Amino acid sequence: MIRLASIIKEYEEDFIKKHSNQLLPSHYKALSAIKTCRSIHSPKMLMQCENKKCSNQTLVPHSCGHRHCPHCQNYETCKWIDKQLQKQLPADYYMVAEPVEV
Repeated sequence: MIRLASIIKEYEEDFIKKHSNQLLPSHYKALSAIKTCRSIHSPKMLMQCENKKCSNQTLVPHSCGHRHCPHCQNYETCKWIDKQLQKQLPADYYMVAEPVEV
């Protein structure tokens, strides 16, 4: 699966050149956070085996936690969708569109 971070790294410079007059500081923060999410450049946390006889330890990169990052928000999104689905009534659902006048 291609990561959004690799797309940002490859096209960020061209994107900023083309849209710099429309970008807000929050957009730059999002690009920066997503680009470094779970990479060698992000802070690390020490993971250790729970078994007391095992001394296996490894450093795992932190996620960025940005609200627009698909890697960080995937779990939260799935949790929210499951919660919404539990609220459904046991009935058939249909989407009805209103007629559009031309």
